[in-house]
Amino acid sequence: MNSGVILLQAQGGMAEPAQVLIAILPLVSVVMLSILAFFFMFWDHKKRILIIQKGDTPTPFNIDEKLLLLGIVALFTGLGLVVFSALYSGLSQSLLGGIIPASVGGG
Repeated sequence: MNSGVILLQAQGGMAEPAQVLIAILPLVSVVMLSILAFFFMFWDHKKRILIIQKGDTPTPFNIDEKLLLLGIVALFTGLGLVVFSALYSGLSQSLLGGIIPASVGGG
């Protein structure tokens, strides 16, 4: 009478659906970060075009603010993945899924 997906097997290991979910987590987070960055830049571009159409002068483009925002988001996304991977599998190669975005965000 179990209608849900069993994520833990009787031997203590992870079931295959759980392993798939854990494996795609870093990929999904990087894709979501990229989508967020794209829409932020798209929104900023549309705002600048609207200001120009209204006859006003937009503020000068400040790349430092946008890079800071993207870096902070990447840093905390990477740190979250590092903590999750460390708690789940200890010190292993799965930490690379979080160390890489955290290093990019820190840079």
